[in-house]
This record gives sequence, C-alpha cells and structure tokens, in this order.
Amino acid sequence: MPGGVTFENAWIRPPVGSQTIAAGYCDIVNDGEDSVVLTEFADAAGERHIEIHETTEQDGMVRMRPLTQLTIASGETLSLRPGGKHLMLFGMDSEVQAVDVHARFADGAERVVRFQVRPAALDSRDGT
Repeated sequence: MPGGVTFENAWIRPPVGSQTIAAGYCDIVNDGEDSVVLTEFADAAGERHIEIHETTEQDGMVRMRPLTQLTIASGETLSLRPGGKHLMLFGMDSEVQAVDVHARFADGAERVVRFQVRPAALDSRDGT
C-alpha cells in the first residue's frame, strides 16, 4: 500500500428526492516520498457503481467528464470537492448514512475509506 497516503473529510452529498445519483468528496493527502496514482473507487458492498469525474467550465458552459485516474504528487493534497474533481455514486439510496469505498492504486494496493452522508451545508469548502 502506498505509504503516507491518507483520506480526510470523506463525505457524500445525499441524493435529492427520488434520484439515485450522489457525489462524493474528500481530501487525499500524500505525505509519502513518491507520487501515487488512484485508478478506481469501488463500493465495498457492491451495491453502487462509482466513477471519478471532473467538472470544468469552458466558453461559459459547465461540463462534467469522467477521469480514468487521479495522480497525487509527493507532499501534495488533492481535494475532491464540489465544482471540481469528485466521485459520482450511482444507485444511492436516500436512507444510507455511510458508504465504505475501496480506493485502488495503480500498484495494486487498496484502502477502504468510509464516506459519511451529510448535507453540503456542513462542508465549509462548498460555499453553500
């Protein structure tokens, strides 16, 4: 497992109404000596499909596109946050309070990260 990598402030914005899609956010801290590459996030229970996405603005249009990996350089923190890079969780139930997610690295290592479900207003980085 990549040494020095931690996941902080892991949370999921709950789905709205009858929707089953939610967004997940966290800070990925790499205090190790080498860059690390995250290639996949997967629901530990196998109940949801998870994709890495990025929101960008181009010519006044907001677009979201899938990403195949995330690279975190040594000594850096990559923040998955509203309006930027984030996780999309498909198949969410509005009653779920937490989701255990397998973060998989390019070297085959894996770490389980618990994402708590909470309203966006509780995240100071969100601006809402």
